[in-house]
Amino acid sequence: MRIRLENAGIRATIVFFIAAGTFARAEPPPPPTPAESLAALRLADPALKIELVASDPDVVSPVAFAWDENGRLFVAEMTDYPAALTGGRIKLLEDRDGDGRYERVSVFADKLSYPNGVLPWNGGVLVTAAPDLLFFKDTDGDGKADIRRVVLTGFGEGNQQLRVNSPTWGLDNWVYLANGRSGGAIRRPSDPPESAVPIPRNDLRLDPATGRCEAVAGFSQFGLPRDDRGDRFPSWNTVPVRHVVLENRAFARDHDRIETRAVADILDLADGGRIYSLAPTQRRFNAETVTYFNATCGPTVFRSDRLGPAYRGDVFLCEPLTSVVHHRRLEPAGPTYSARRVEPKTEFLASTHPWFRPVNLGSGPDGALYVADFCRAWVEHPAFVPEKLRNAVDFREGHERGRLWRITRKTDQARSIACRPGRDAAAGLVAHFEHANGWCRDTAQRLLVERKPIEAIALLHAMARSSAHPLARVHALWTLDGLSALDSTTLNVALRDRDPLVRETAARLCEGRATENLATLATLAGDPDERTRLRAAAALASVDTDVAREALARIAARDGDSPWASAIVLSGVAAEPGKFLATLATRLPDWLGAPTHAQARFLSRLAERIGARNQTSELAATLRRIAEARGDASAFALLQGLVQGQARAMKPLISWDSTATGPLKGAIASVASARAGAASAAVANDRPEWVRVLAFEAAVATNRSDASALILAAIDARQPAELQAAAARSVDRANEALLVDTLLERWDGYSLATRRTLVGVLATAPATAAKLLDAVAAKAVAATEIDPATREDLRRRADPALKSRVESLFPTQPSSDRREVVRKYAVALDLKPDPARGRTLFTTHCQTCHARDGQGPKVGPDLISVVGRPPEDLLVAVLDPSREAAPDGLGVIVVTLRGQSLTGLLAEETPTAVRLRRAGGLDDVIPRNEIEAL
Repeated sequence: MRIRLENAGIRATIVFFIAAGTFARAEPPPPPTPAESLAALRLADPALKIELVASDPDVVSPVAFAWDENGRLFVAEMTDYPAALTGGRIKLLEDRDGDGRYERVSVFADKLSYPNGVLPWNGGVLVTAAPDLLFFKDTDGDGKADIRRVVLTGFGEGNQQLRVNSPTWGLDNWVYLANGRSGGAIRRPSDPPESAVPIPRNDLRLDPATGRCEAVAGFSQFGLPRDDRGDRFPSWNTVPVRHVVLENRAFARDHDRIETRAVADILDLADGGRIYSLAPTQRRFNAETVTYFNATCGPTVFRSDRLGPAYRGDVFLCEPLTSVVHHRRLEPAGPTYSARRVEPKTEFLASTHPWFRPVNLGSGPDGALYVADFCRAWVEHPAFVPEKLRNAVDFREGHERGRLWRITRKTDQARSIACRPGRDAAAGLVAHFEHANGWCRDTAQRLLVERKPIEAIALLHAMARSSAHPLARVHALWTLDGLSALDSTTLNVALRDRDPLVRETAARLCEGRATENLATLATLAGDPDERTRLRAAAALASVDTDVAREALARIAARDGDSPWASAIVLSGVAAEPGKFLATLATRLPDWLGAPTHAQARFLSRLAERIGARNQTSELAATLRRIAEARGDASAFALLQGLVQGQARAMKPLISWDSTATGPLKGAIASVASARAGAASAAVANDRPEWVRVLAFEAAVATNRSDASALILAAIDARQPAELQAAAARSVDRANEALLVDTLLERWDGYSLATRRTLVGVLATAPATAAKLLDAVAAKAVAATEIDPATREDLRRRADPALKSRVESLFPTQPSSDRREVVRKYAVALDLKPDPARGRTLFTTHCQTCHARDGQGPKVGPDLISVVGRPPEDLLVAVLDPSREAAPDGLGVIVVTLRGQSLTGLLAEETPTAVRLRRAGGLDDVIPRNEIEAL
């Protein structure tokens, strides 16, 4: 009976997905001429204009472009996309008379494997063409490179549209590369393989002069823009803009790091993430939705004023599938941003012709906004198309076409290249730092760092101190750093600059050299600008002194609500958390007694570190000082905050010197009182949910004798969902066999989400996994509740008895051939849709991993993408999901040194920890020093 119900559920779920969308079958129109392409374009702002810069045959299949210091335009042509045997090319376009038109066109480099990024450097260009980052240079002036050199190798050769891309000059004089989602192990060709830098879920930066490289925070698919501050904004096809708030190197001292998040999701979805296309809906094979983000790529942060001052600093994004360029405004939100839609219910640029395929954006020497138009009939990759449809059309149709467009104000009549830094000596290059166009400033900085003119150093010091333009002072500081000429005196002046952008930059530059400017840097703990305080914390985190701890305590007291500031502070005090608590307690900020949710979490992590470092003597001294100086009430306030924040350090204090007298005795008694209060608060229905969860975690963490009873009370289906989840996650911490037996006996009384969490927790350790299998054998737990990933995990265990039991309880599937399963259920395609029932089944079975319309955890992709997909494709996706899995959709198993086995998607990876995401949106963060195998 159970199998029959499951089959019916599968059919209904498939029918629900099919009913959720439509499948347009319109064939594309003939290819447009350049004039027809122009006539079909629509700008939302009537004050702007768009004009053609270059088109086929001069430019074909363009995917990236960049200008060098002499105004020469390099274009990466991916003519081999999606899977042709012929190679891609780099074209060189030259405007020799400066009128804005390119008279000379040559093939600069050819026979390349899917080139998708180009960046001028050292008289030539860097080109991304996996597995390599290549350098090309023309030394004889014939317009064709005669030097070809591999700078880095080892990039993953995944799907042709998911490879390393977008080399970008950073404000810090490094070149940044977008991962592309294919990862790799990166090294210089001359280096041994064991020296390679792995980038499984990281972007990369390198020193182009030496080839030295390192993984950085962020994981971008196609495009890696930055703003005037030097902040990077990784992009994803369905999440078009994120913000790298902190770098992994900021946590270098924190080997026990338990907070890995360094990148913020900043997309404001007040409009639901809608896209408003003007092009007719054409035939699609892997038909993504045409009304939501689905193929975002090639973003840029506009750093010029040629569109008008209102556009400066805004983000522009390509959507080639729907023939639009989308526009977002970056509005400050603490140390990060909120990316808000600008044009209501329309797009910045859209075309009525479906052959408009914008894939990349940027600005150049004239400060205009440029658009690379791939100009193809199809932009889908056949690897993501149902197999039987892969030969239905020519996916290269239009490969011989291409367009480059320029957008400026209608009142702007200038057509010539406005900035040619390549002609300038040192003084002229330094003067460019006051230019309004970010491209000019960047190029001048790059040339100074490449050429290293001695005469520029005095000019740069003067500009860093006295320029009237904050951005000029910023570029001067970074250029001095790139020339190894930034001294403490100039940096101290910058730390006291009147403009917060310059102070923030100076604080960034103090990372790794904070001791030289410690006194001035410490004063930034009281800076009125939150971004500056965060950068100061990142620099101070590398210094283990009383001055640094005092400054970090001031930042924690002020910014304890910020996840970014708290993570940095905790990293900085990782070695001596007890000393830091003593410093923090002397300030005794008001929130220690009644912390907010975020502040309590901060205290939680701090107390965990104190316990982990066995620094309870420092904690004892802190409590003694508070008790003697301020009385029991203040000591109790601190203790209550720590306990509500899950203090591992409380247990040793329970047995602390019971002979103490006076205020100290009262403080000791307060420990037990606060500990008991946490247990009471956990089950108090009138308390906020987050307080109950924190109180519950505190009570369990301090090893209460009645932890099992508390878990059983909290896991009850009548309790708030978050409290149930916390209780389920805590089962392994109670470490009581009787508790596990009781949970399995009461299994049917728990919610589905709670049962799934329990399965994940119980499966991690051999003893509890055996009990779980006992329950399956006794039919107390349905075999179908043990998901395939958990079954596979149990099969891989070293314990042969456990593996044997799994094989007997979960025999080979009725049909291990997924193609046969798909064929069997093909009858569902002919059934009458029942959306109401399907929606219920989706909520029950699918929404623990997939979000739809923004609701649900984001373990797998947001299933708004099913809108418009062909029924046959959905059938395969539901029943044979591993047939085509994106690199970021692969599950991993982590075995810890304690014998636990954790499964999930690799959500984030840093040098110190990995984050796994499981069903229900639950995360496991595992420090690398606790991992035995991955």
